[in-house]
Amino acid sequence: MSPVTLLTGASGFLGLEVLTRLLERREGEVRALIRGDDQAAADARLATALDGLGVEGERRRRVRAVRGELTAGGLGLADGEADHLAGEVTEIVHCAASVSFSLSLEEARAINVVGTSRVLDLARHIAQTGRLERLVHVSTAFVAGRHRGRFTERDLFVGQEFRNTYERTKAEGEALVSGSAPELPTVVVRPSIVVGESDSGWTPVFNVLYWPLRAFERGLLPAVPARPDGRVDVVPADYVADAVVHLLRERPDVRGVVHATAGDGAITVERLISLACTAFGRERPEFVEATPELAEHSEEAGRYLPYFDMDVTFDDARAREMLGPAGLRAPSLEDYFPAIVDFAQRARWGKRPLTRAQAREALGYTAA
Repeated sequence: MSPVTLLTGASGFLGLEVLTRLLERREGEVRALIRGDDQAAADARLATALDGLGVEGERRRRVRAVRGELTAGGLGLADGEADHLAGEVTEIVHCAASVSFSLSLEEARAINVVGTSRVLDLARHIAQTGRLERLVHVSTAFVAGRHRGRFTERDLFVGQEFRNTYERTKAEGEALVSGSAPELPTVVVRPSIVVGESDSGWTPVFNVLYWPLRAFERGLLPAVPARPDGRVDVVPADYVADAVVHLLRERPDVRGVVHATAGDGAITVERLISLACTAFGRERPEFVEATPELAEHSEEAGRYLPYFDMDVTFDDARAREMLGPAGLRAPSLEDYFPAIVDFAQRARWGKRPLTRAQAREALGYTAA
């Protein structure tokens, strides 16, 4: 039976990376859940995404937009669409989420918890046909919140506090998925801070790691408000997408949680700053204590600085066991740091958007 994948979040950063890999496969079709006022609008959004990915020809014909909305009852599917999907879908990848750190708890829950619940409802409907072989749920390693020490792939709620509604609601959504495990073939993938592709550097979003880098390039960080020995767990988007697709297709036996993180290889703040000094030709700054006043002065600082003052290590023992034999390992940030900085500068830190196709064309790749 040729696989048919229902993909949520197909127009988001990680969703685009997953969609590309699914279409690079020689077989299988994709049903992409896309928001839109009507089917024509959903089709147009998908077409724009495929144009940006450089997907053409036969591969383009293997993906269809399904108009839907995570926050709507029944995923906002048209009449009869759920039954139609139940008759063809064999696997689900749930990438859709709100990654905003500033939403109210109610707003974040509507997407990350209620939306996940509705995806699970559809998964159960498909499972009743006997067709559902796999459900991959993309969570985040930062369900660890402010936990200190090692956070394993078996941990979820360990008494931690959360920095924001994003972390809290992703943990709540993951708990729903874990609770469905006896009846659904689920696996949860937890990435850490996701940055651009390790070869092209491509990314359509410039948050978290990119904010302090841009500020440092512009000379706006004469002092770094973080501990030099703080750990910054960063992974490139291609590693995470490769892990998702591998667990989807090659390891359907794996259940539970897999960390797509740097783990013990996470870089220190001090080493990150050294890389930035070399990249931007800046003098080494001093390290100072982060203060509440700094967060009040800068909205971005309040959102992102907590991720550079962490005492957690994301234990990735299962990831090394499940992904390592396939050659999937998180590369060292030092190895691809020049690529992500080069792309960020060419894209003017998001002010001059470049598509994935354009980024890869610069490396000599042709359209898929």
